[in-house]
Amino acid sequence: MKRDWSVFRITILLYAIVVLLPFNYYFAKQSFDSMHNDGVTMNRLVYINGAIQRIIGVENRTEREALIDKVDVSFTTIDYDFLQASNNAKFVVLFRANEGYKEMIKSWIELKMAFEEQDMANANGDKCWNEVNSFSNMAEEMLAYKSETMLDRLYLSLLFTMLIVIALVFLTRVYIRIQLEKHAIHDHVTGLYNKKYYNEVLQKTKLLAARQQKPLSLLVLSFDKYEELSKSIGNKEFELFLQEFSKQFRDSFRQSDTICRIEENRFVVISPDEDHANAEKLALRLEKRLKSYDYELKTKIDLRIGVASYRSDSGMTLLEEAQEAMKRSSVISIGEGL
Repeated sequence: MKRDWSVFRITILLYAIVVLLPFNYYFAKQSFDSMHNDGVTMNRLVYINGAIQRIIGVENRTEREALIDKVDVSFTTIDYDFLQASNNAKFVVLFRANEGYKEMIKSWIELKMAFEEQDMANANGDKCWNEVNSFSNMAEEMLAYKSETMLDRLYLSLLFTMLIVIALVFLTRVYIRIQLEKHAIHDHVTGLYNKKYYNEVLQKTKLLAARQQKPLSLLVLSFDKYEELSKSIGNKEFELFLQEFSKQFRDSFRQSDTICRIEENRFVVISPDEDHANAEKLALRLEKRLKSYDYELKTKIDLRIGVASYRSDSGMTLLEEAQEAMKRSSVISIGEGL
């Protein structure tokens, strides 16, 4: 179960790295898409400049009114797409674009009212053209500043994304390293030490016990018919049982004891400074604890416990002696199927 969560967490970190890249692209695309209407606005201002000169020189009233209608539509579009656009709001305020637009519209209205007198129309036409040209210059400066701001945001966004990706990669590497180190000496299901760690600790503990002439005991616990048991209960439920069982098993011993799972159905405890008599007492205390705990299982589970003490002149290993003692011991039953 723990291994699955470890893989899940690593996967989430890797997905986060992958998702950040298109998210950053979306932000950049959204920013530059908002500038599409800005180019259209500049084109309309160029059109208005040319249309004003044509309107002044057109004598045909119908043609003039058609041009005036087109210019009116262009002014309305500039107001809606440029001045009132939400992404331009702060730039409009900064460059006082609304004031320039009002002056431009005011001169345009004066020009439309002055077409009855040609001399007056020419004068107002020059004034309107200048106002449009002034607004165009202001709009050009505003859009240049807006582009620089967008680029600055894009660079900052890229930098921020890169830093996050680097941080996530670093965290992923650290997490993987921690998990590898942890699983190098731990059993992934129970969290107890594994066989590799057991061999290292037992060898060191035996050398220390022989040098200091102190006792050393080993307790072994094994389930009967382990494979049949795991299949009958179900993998998930059986893993939960093993985790709860391991917790009770571990809590029965001292912090100085080394509790390991060296095989699927075999658990051992290395107990330094414990002679055989005390090891037997520990086995009885463990048996009592395991029997009294409610594992919420409907299946009876049989197990055996054996203990052995280290002797330098023994012809068998400490583990072999403990296993022989375990075979001679009585069966211990736990679970609700009793």
